[in-house]
Amino acid sequence: MTELDLSGLAGVLEDSPIGVSISRRRDGVIVFANHTFTELLGVPRQTLLGSRARDYYVDDDQRAAVIKHLRRHGSVDHAEVQFRRADGTPFWTLLTIRENTYAGEPVNLAWVYDITERKSSEEKLQLAAKVVETANEGIMITGPDGVIEAVNTAFTRITGFSLDEAVGQKPNILKSGRHDQDFYRDMWRSILETGQWQGEVWNRRRTGEVFIEWLSIATVRDASGSVSHMLGVFSDITARKEDEEKVWRQANFDVLTGLPNRSLFLDRLGQAVKAARRDKTRFALLFVDLDGFKAVNDTFGHAVGDLLLQAAATRLLLSVRSSDTVARLSGDEFVVILHDVESRDEVGLVAGKAVGRLAEPYDLDGHAVSVQASIGVALYPDDAEDAAMLIRLADRAMYTVKGSGKNNFAFHQMPERLVYPLDS
Repeated sequence: MTELDLSGLAGVLEDSPIGVSISRRRDGVIVFANHTFTELLGVPRQTLLGSRARDYYVDDDQRAAVIKHLRRHGSVDHAEVQFRRADGTPFWTLLTIRENTYAGEPVNLAWVYDITERKSSEEKLQLAAKVVETANEGIMITGPDGVIEAVNTAFTRITGFSLDEAVGQKPNILKSGRHDQDFYRDMWRSILETGQWQGEVWNRRRTGEVFIEWLSIATVRDASGSVSHMLGVFSDITARKEDEEKVWRQANFDVLTGLPNRSLFLDRLGQAVKAARRDKTRFALLFVDLDGFKAVNDTFGHAVGDLLLQAAATRLLLSVRSSDTVARLSGDEFVVILHDVESRDEVGLVAGKAVGRLAEPYDLDGHAVSVQASIGVALYPDDAEDAAMLIRLADRAMYTVKGSGKNNFAFHQMPERLVYPLDS
């Protein structure tokens, strides 16, 4: 072991950007400290010299581990140790120690490098990693080539793909096939132009089950501004969407027949007026009332009456096109919107078909039942150009039929001319 000669090294050590100290091994008293070391601790040199090195450690267990390693191996290399500044602030250092002699007695020569910023960055990274791993949202990280580099536990829970199954693949392993090329083209246009995109996406789990997710995509850029990674964060909103659909159906569809209710009918009628006005087309509104329904209800009970309403709804649906609307207003009142009609004769054929079908006998839970229908018709724009007036005129035409023997239909303003002849 060579004797330290500070006469030639003092200048070099003093100007070193790394903190340097020398302490006696027998009592730990500091006998030399360079400028950087004093700055790191925030202690004046005159105070530092003569103090003990042990007084600046934060953790006694760390100090004991350093001393134990030093005694066993004669040196310490790059140990991460916390020291305390004069104001009480702890900071992380990288500590290297070598045994030597100075002024004829054993000493420890120490190099101390402040790694507080690095440790802070590491802690932030560890925190970020922990947040990613424990997040309820699925997280997927890809390289700029779109290849998956990392996924979290929630990704596996939601999609069914394990880490090993996902890494190295591309996100299209989740593709459901429900979106067309225009959807993905618009998505990538937004990502390229703004660096991000978010929206609802239908994807497929490993089991083949399709689910809907809320997906947010963001680009991550390096110091040079180039895209280094793509980050996708998503949550499974299938249950929420199903609940929303259920609430929406309850609010817009008749529970008994499954037909649109008054609320949805009024919305569709308003849309029909707007579309017909824009496209300069015609449509017909039919008001349908079942004659004899109350007698069936009173005779056989509400359960059979409900079956009759369901059967009548089915017969009305069979009388029109799938693009038309059949709705139940209340009780035994139904309405039909026939879109894009050419003439009264075309409407008359449909109305006549509906009258005939509704008059056919019903077998309801073993009960033979017969009812008839009165149908009133109003045309857009022939009779009116707004929804409220169309409803009023079709309703009036329906009462005209009721007053003329029922089991028939009539157009507004032509109650005396029944397009569908009365049964003889």
